[in-house]
Amino acid sequence: MSRSKFTVLEKLNLIEDYQQSGLPRATYERRHGIGKDTLRSWLIRYQRDGLEGLQEAKKNIHYSKELKHTVVFAYLNGEGTFGELADRYGLRNATQAQNWVTKYNEDKPLTASPSRKRVPTMPKKTTFEERIEIVEYVVKHKHSYAEAAEHFQVSYQQARSWVLKAKNGGYEALVDNRGHHRDESELTDLDKANLRIRQLEAELKDKELVEQFAKKLLELQRKG
Repeated sequence: MSRSKFTVLEKLNLIEDYQQSGLPRATYERRHGIGKDTLRSWLIRYQRDGLEGLQEAKKNIHYSKELKHTVVFAYLNGEGTFGELADRYGLRNATQAQNWVTKYNEDKPLTASPSRKRVPTMPKKTTFEERIEIVEYVVKHKHSYAEAAEHFQVSYQQARSWVLKAKNGGYEALVDNRGHHRDESELTDLDKANLRIRQLEAELKDKELVEQFAKKLLELQRKG
């Protein structure tokens, strides 16, 4: 019988163990009481969003009409299954995507909650500082890409892109090199050091969790 709830640390441990096991995913899921295709979803979300991707989904997340249509058209264009699109666009589950497609096919409107602000679909010009604030809104305060897009009135794609850039290249990677704002060459070594400190402070809430996982991973490696 599969379990419905796993902690973030348990998910991380299972991902690492699965990758070392050499077992087919379906077999591993069955042996460890994990729901069908759940492990695949964890892997995609962890690769995409890091620890945040494995956090328990928030309830009552609202999505813009534009995002709903983007998901629907992606499905109708054959760009992925409901599960794949849910992972790609940061939805709670595949059922959401399926419901939107069903509504669209039945000519029912795909509207956002009336109390929600309209989220831009076109890229919006932002400053270096604004991009850092958006990243911290997601990483430090545990908001979704959709929530960040709505709060700062940028596109979903922009919010997601900046968070991933910061994960891979630090806050320095958020510098706009197209000439609109401060160029990366203008950042001094002190600027870069301060940015790194700020990024570490934003990620500090996950420090204990990361340390626990690193310790567990080291134990697994020693056993192997």
